[in-house]
Amino acid sequence: MSARDLPDDEARAIDLLARVKSKFLAPPPRVDVAEWAARYRHIAKGSERGRWRNERTPYLVEPMQCASSFSPFERVVLQFATQLGKTEVLYNSVMQRIHTEPQDLMMVQPTLQDAQDHSGQRFLPTIQQTPAMLGLVATHRSRDESSSWRARSIQGGFAVFFGGANSASSLASKPIGMAVADEVDKWPADVDNQGPPLALLEERMSNFNRRKLIIASTPTIKGASTIEAEYLASDRRQYHVPCPHCGERQVLVWGKRDDGGDNGYGLQWQRTATGAAMPETAVYICRHCAAAIEEHHKTAMLADGIWIPQAPGAGRGKRAGFHLNKLYSPLGWRSWASLVEKWDQAQLKRKAGDSAPLKEFINSSLAETWEEKGSGADADSLRSRAEDYPLGKIPRGALMVTMGVDTQPDRLEARVWAFGRGEESWLVDRHIIYGDPNLEEGTDGSPWNRLTEIRRTPIVHASGAQVLIEATGIDTGGHNTHAVYHYCRHHARSHVLALKGASQYGKPVLGRPSTIDVSYRGKTLPRSLKLWPVGTDTAKHLLYGRMRLTSAGHGYVHVPKELSDTDEFEQMTACRLLPAVVQGKHVMRWITPAGKREEGGDGMVYAYAVACYLGIQQYREPSWARREDRIAPRAPDLFNSPLPLDNQSATMSVVAASQNNELPHNSPDVPSSQPADHAPVVNLQKKPQASSNRPPAAGRNSRLGWVKRW
Repeated sequence: MSARDLPDDEARAIDLLARVKSKFLAPPPRVDVAEWAARYRHIAKGSERGRWRNERTPYLVEPMQCASSFSPFERVVLQFATQLGKTEVLYNSVMQRIHTEPQDLMMVQPTLQDAQDHSGQRFLPTIQQTPAMLGLVATHRSRDESSSWRARSIQGGFAVFFGGANSASSLASKPIGMAVADEVDKWPADVDNQGPPLALLEERMSNFNRRKLIIASTPTIKGASTIEAEYLASDRRQYHVPCPHCGERQVLVWGKRDDGGDNGYGLQWQRTATGAAMPETAVYICRHCAAAIEEHHKTAMLADGIWIPQAPGAGRGKRAGFHLNKLYSPLGWRSWASLVEKWDQAQLKRKAGDSAPLKEFINSSLAETWEEKGSGADADSLRSRAEDYPLGKIPRGALMVTMGVDTQPDRLEARVWAFGRGEESWLVDRHIIYGDPNLEEGTDGSPWNRLTEIRRTPIVHASGAQVLIEATGIDTGGHNTHAVYHYCRHHARSHVLALKGASQYGKPVLGRPSTIDVSYRGKTLPRSLKLWPVGTDTAKHLLYGRMRLTSAGHGYVHVPKELSDTDEFEQMTACRLLPAVVQGKHVMRWITPAGKREEGGDGMVYAYAVACYLGIQQYREPSWARREDRIAPRAPDLFNSPLPLDNQSATMSVVAASQNNELPHNSPDVPSSQPADHAPVVNLQKKPQASSNRPPAAGRNSRLGWVKRW
């Protein structure tokens, strides 16, 4: 029976269905990814809901065209800043291939866990939001989702496989014709001793004449960035947009340099009389006519932009590479003003010795690799600027005193540090205590006896007050772990912390403690002692940057001349930031060269870690003022009184923002009496303030009642 033999209503219905299918569901021949996305892609979640519009992100059109199956490029490289749409390029490319030319595909994430998350939380919802994909991909969840996420069935008996770059087995299965490699700068350099994971992935595609590999990532460290190496091996395309005033095309660049210089073009902004940035004044200065381009011009500029290769024909004409920063972000996404604000904050942190926020800006916003300006601090520079303050005394301006202790087989190496506003720091004293650390405190010859004496002995402040060490951090590594545990457990109420170094960049200076302890005889005693992890690489990156500062103030490190004839400054600066391979990954690590001693540097790290325990990273001016009132109250001087620091400058080195709640604490481990011929002893020990990386400290407060203990 033909359509002519059917009733008119049924015939019209069948005809309408055929036309709808032809227009909206059936893909036309040789449709590229950009055209496919414009016809079929639908976004149901997020700020850009509705039909996919190429005109919203015109810079994504050409990368998607190159990712099409019939384009001549075997490799498409996307070195993009975050939140510019590179992930959507990956998903559009995969869905277009499933819809038009189904075959076995693979999507690879840095780890298997990332792959599982993408399979269930990104891929399936994206498929379900796109009507043209319904029925082409198996979207039902099996009873055992823990295994089914690895492969999603698609039409024609093929599948989309999901793998992790940290698993060789997930990369070495059946051949595939197309693969997506996401965030490759987070991939290991070697996987299961079988070589680079990207090479393993390429091997699976070697039998296909029309293979397609799409590589995408935000860059990381110069010299260790996979995406940068891939981009430099491509034709290196950059997006040129016209100036609305003179019409000349140019690549949008930042303009400001790390050293404070200026190219004279690029993004520019005004500052107040006090030097504060005014983000709302941000404009782009044309490099050709020097005219100011307002951000509202960006939509038209993007629409008329073109990708121009800097190395045409590179990679035998088989590699297309694209580089894009956040200056191109469409209106309504990331504004120029917000970028200026982020840059300015990163520069303030860098002046205080912390370059981590600037590194994140360079990587995530400018899509450029980070290059360290100096791999460490210089001992001779420290020695040349050493100051004439007495060792064993607390200089004026120092308001918080801590001690870091490094353990050696035959001695304890202790360093006393004092901190003030803006985390300015002073080396107050060093103690080298010889003796076997495995000798229990109270035993003749035990170095712990002397350490307790040092902790309980007040230190004279420049104001005349006598100040006690508020907190002590002791390294538990090495051969004296049980002895350190025993001592810290015995003096835990006096803020003596057991520390464990965690050499991994990105870890907080002081992390969450674990509640495990080992008795002197090796027996596990649960919940008897907190073991605090210290992000040593993070701390060294911060402190070494501060030691390179040349002007006193926020973050500056003061050292006494009395130690100039010792190797203390060499110990403080022994580490170097060097490339290394850790668990198969190319990383930068702070490494101590063979034969170098770094007890002084370790003591500095531990002293700063316990200062973080006391809440120094959350300190605001009122907290410093209260400390100053207790230690060194100053009579007002109408002619010579220093101006108070503003809140912004006093908190430049603050990492986490939380409420400052100082709770009084009376330590049982301080002397019950004080010498009659000395100034009063000032006990500044406090309950550690709540920080963003751990719950509130235990304690009791008359107004708050009991607070949950660890």
